Amino acid sequence: MKKRTLSLLLLLSLAFSLFSCDKAPEPADTAAPETEEPKQQIAVIDNGGAYGGELMKNPYSTITRIGDPFILYANGAYYMYATSTGTGFKCWKSKLLDRWTELGVVYQKTDATFGDQKFWAPECHEYKGKYYLVFSAQNARTQIHSIGIAVADKPEGPFTDLLGGKALFAPSYSVIDASLFFDDDGKCYLYYSKDNSTNRIGDKRVSQSCVIELTNDLKQTVGDPILLTTPTEAWELKSGGVIWNEGPCVFKRNGVYYLMFSANYYAAASYCVGYATATSPTGPFTKPKNNPILQGDGKLTSGTGHNNFFFSPDGTEMFTVYHSHTDVKNPSGDRTPCIDRMVFAEDGTLSINGPSTWRQPLPSGLNGITTIHEGVKAELDGKEAKLLLDGSTGSLATGTYCKLTGESVVKLTFDEETPLTFVWIYPASYPGYIPQTATVTVNGEYRIENVRFSADKKSPALCVLTELPKDTKVKTLEITLTLKDGQETAGLSEIILQKKEK
Repeated sequence: MKKRTLSLLLLLSLAFSLFSCDKAPEPADTAAPETEEPKQQIAVIDNGGAYGGELMKNPYSTITRIGDPFILYANGAYYMYATSTGTGFKCWKSKLLDRWTELGVVYQKTDATFGDQKFWAPECHEYKGKYYLVFSAQNARTQIHSIGIAVADKPEGPFTDLLGGKALFAPSYSVIDASLFFDDDGKCYLYYSKDNSTNRIGDKRVSQSCVIELTNDLKQTVGDPILLTTPTEAWELKSGGVIWNEGPCVFKRNGVYYLMFSANYYAAASYCVGYATATSPTGPFTKPKNNPILQGDGKLTSGTGHNNFFFSPDGTEMFTVYHSHTDVKNPSGDRTPCIDRMVFAEDGTLSINGPSTWRQPLPSGLNGITTIHEGVKAELDGKEAKLLLDGSTGSLATGTYCKLTGESVVKLTFDEETPLTFVWIYPASYPGYIPQTATVTVNGEYRIENVRFSADKKSPALCVLTELPKDTKVKTLEITLTLKDGQETAGLSEIILQKKEK
């Protein structure tokens, strides 16, 4: 009895001591803490391009019945000249390359002008404080085209004949498509096409690219013409018994001279642009294997040719302007202007991101926009993907694209935190590889959804970051894709990053 009582007292004492001491700590919660969802700012991107002041669209279909366009950047604006009236030339002006305002006729023939019809291919250059317009025109009696030059104090003219109506270059045969090049040593060169209306090789009528030097006052030629190119490759020989190398223009980059020109019949779908390179402005020129570099598919674009080039306002980007057929299904002399980017591989190979048929980024330096060219690394699923930032949209045919599934992640890492406004995402140029949408995650915090692609070839999806909190700077971007029903893989070929000053 005493033992049982003692045991009971010990139990009661222990229980009393547990309840009378400081409260014991509650057992630790071993469950994982709930994580907050990343902050999300959702920006639904308008597939038609709501940001009209920050993009350009091909083609510029409000301008038709033109040909051979040329663009000059001067006094903070772009000026476009083109084959237009038959007896002179019209000019258009644009601040943002999103639309053009017609300025009217800026050059008109007079009774003294050497030609009286078929005024073709004007090109305007600023030189020694003046603006010089070179062109070709035909004498109705002889049916011979010659090259003339006019001058003005302003890019919008009016232009008057520099030589009192006389031709600058008038050999006994037809010469058309005049283009000027000013080399680093101060020499001036006139490039042109020896037209197949008077030029034959064997049983074929042939147009060939040529050059002749000019005096520094642009009033006379120097020496004899030099032949540069003749159509010899399969892509240049699609017009039967009449063949063309025409519309030449030249620029110099890293000591290499690039001669761009057009081949085939201008009113045919096969009209296209190629190029050749040399170490001298007078050649010899060699045609690279990646020609042609601009050619329509006959479905969305046709007759893409007679191009020229111009630079972004800050000089970091090159663009080409060219014409294409207004009615793709019925190629003719009715043409409309288009603009696309020119890009260079590390070895100097030239390509054109086109022909495009939808929205494109504005040139860097225009409207407060800067394209980011350096300080960004691209990775696909953890492996470096340089080609996504190399400037060229490429194609499936060249293999210059990245293959993605719905699980793939493209990550861009910036060397420094960077303010960013636009992310242009180019799909591989094949309809079956174009995804439905993209999601862009910024700094692992903000997710922008519903970035939509178009079914059009070479047309980028546009992600706009203006809905992010004010002054957000980007350190990382992650891009994932949503594929279409039944689609297993997609391709991305290029990403262009731009910031806009506020």
